Amino acid sequence: MSAPTATKIGLNTSLPSIRRIHSIIRDKNEVEIKLLTGDQLRGKISWIDDQCICLDTSGHKVVIWQHAIAFIK
Repeated sequence: MSAPTATKIGLNTSLPSIRRIHSIIRDKNEVEIKLLTGDQLRGKISWIDDQCICLDTSGHKVVIWQHAIAFIK
């Protein structure tokens, strides 16, 4: 019996929100991310996948679950 394989879905790059995040990463713009908890983080987005965003805050990388984000400014 073989192990189950994971289904790979990937990002839907046709969505304006994903295209906007990609342009922020490409241009290396600093952003403010507000979480649903009320916490706010500032930094540069290093990468995005289908579940998380990695934010570089002064040399410290923070992985944030997308469902925890209230907004990105």
